[in-house]
Amino acid sequence: MDLIIGGAYQGKLTLAAREYGLTPGDICDLAAGEPALGARCYIHLEELTRRQEDTESYLPLLTAAEVVIAREIGSGVVPMDAGERAWRERHGRLLRRLAQQAGSVRRVFCGLTEVLK
Repeated sequence: MDLIIGGAYQGKLTLAAREYGLTPGDICDLAAGEPALGARCYIHLEELTRRQEDTESYLPLLTAAEVVIAREIGSGVVPMDAGERAWRERHGRLLRRLAQQAGSVRRVFCGLTEVLK
């Protein structure tokens, strides 16, 4: 599994589609609901972590994919709302676990790719 992170509308999915030859049927949008088993690519990981408290249980499903795409949230800004803080912490912890297991981790900013791992 490879991990691609970056802000909204920075070119993450464009990069993944090009490099992995993804078609719309290969992509599972986690914002649309529960993850489909066996997808080659999962997008909008931040939506899964927003609605699910137990994100660790999704690790086997996510690491079995070719690529997982996640939006960076927060940019170091700590929200005043406790629920938002808890979500950002869950999201960050899951990203850290995925990054540890990933074959590569890349950040996309303004369409430019930075290799982190």
